[in-house]
Amino acid sequence: MLPIVITSDMRVLVTGGSGFIGSHVVDKLRDAGHRPVIYDTRAPSEPEHARVPHVGGDLDDLEALYEAMRSCDAVIHLAAAADVNEVQADPVDAERRNARGTLHVLEAARRCSGLRVIYASTIWVYSDTPADCHEETLPLSAPAHLYSATKLAGELYCRSYAELYGVEHTILRFGIPYGPRARPAAVVPAFVARALAGETLTIAGDGMQSRRFVYVEDLAEGVVAALAPAAANRTYNLVGDVDTTIVEIAETVRDILGDVAIEHVPGRTGDFAGAPVSGARAATELGWRPTTPFAEGVRRYVEWHRADTVPAPATRLRRPAMAGLARSGAFALLWAAVAAVMILGVLALAPIDEELSSYGTFAATLIVLAPLMLAAGFRWEDEWVGRLRATLWVAAVACLFAAVAPWPHVVDRLADHHAIVLALFAVSAATAARLPARQAPLREWIASVGG
Repeated sequence: MLPIVITSDMRVLVTGGSGFIGSHVVDKLRDAGHRPVIYDTRAPSEPEHARVPHVGGDLDDLEALYEAMRSCDAVIHLAAAADVNEVQADPVDAERRNARGTLHVLEAARRCSGLRVIYASTIWVYSDTPADCHEETLPLSAPAHLYSATKLAGELYCRSYAELYGVEHTILRFGIPYGPRARPAAVVPAFVARALAGETLTIAGDGMQSRRFVYVEDLAEGVVAALAPAAANRTYNLVGDVDTTIVEIAETVRDILGDVAIEHVPGRTGDFAGAPVSGARAATELGWRPTTPFAEGVRRYVEWHRADTVPAPATRLRRPAMAGLARSGAFALLWAAVAAVMILGVLALAPIDEELSSYGTFAATLIVLAPLMLAAGFRWEDEWVGRLRATLWVAAVACLFAAVAPWPHVVDRLADHHAIVLALFAVSAATAARLPARQAPLREWIASVGG
């Protein structure tokens, strides 16, 4: 089938965008030409996300959610209590974050009007529904585990808001995600950590429970694919295409990291029995299939884990601090010199007299400094940096040409009386054209000099 075409350059709010799955979704949104906005109580931890807009907020704050969504085209709702053991230990907090948090997202979307909600559910909603193969059309039995119940509540809220208020939604039932940035308590990271420490790998029960694991980068691509118009008010299973048993996970980790012991322990209450889950609808309607084999995904996680846990040499701690201080001092001197030259240039070469009043001198100084403040005083997104630079260069060349070229009549009089201001503005604009994305915004490097 032909791939689904998704409108690019969408502004998409990602709740939980600083988390495991959310950070990968942000990556894939950027790769697809969209503009993600992270909504999370935590700041982004990935260095490449430093320039992604971030709204620090909780799902409890309905007004903050609404304000964050107002300028967006869609919201991908990933924020949730995802560790089943933590949910079981604190059910009240789990309900607040999963069920009520989803209700707040839908209500904020209703107020925005015309905004689609992509809701991250889980294949655990099938945990108490007997079937040979779980498909999206299957009527669900009430789940026994609290985690599954809170996620199913979110699905029901999505359908209610569609029926009552016309809020578009897409429900995505995730398989078991694994890969780089995963939380340590998940099964693959836990096995890898124990194996690297030379400890025994413990398996609950006989270990023949199977899971539809899905590599996190594949999963993130499926989430982005769900932005397609065809996915409106639809439900999809985003799962791997092979059932993997817990024993096979342990054996895969052992094959990659070396011979470690494997031990069986009693099973835990509420574990998903593991009947196959079909991903056929996502393949047919979204053109999405997972492409990373399980062993390859584990190998990539091991590589990331090793790189992420290597401590930085202690001797390097002082050098960046000294280098940063030196850079801050140099930037401070440079900006002071530029400001001094601009102001003294206007005052000395365009003195206050009958033709240029004190107000005119003040206005000329503002005009000359405006390009520098515009370029360095704000954090510019990548898509705007090129346009800003082009505009500043055009302005610099135009003003320089106006200052030196002969002009007839009225224009000549204007250029002649303001030639110095035009020339200084040209220098200012040319300098400013090199500033976006090259150094921190003005307010940040001022703070760094003070610190």
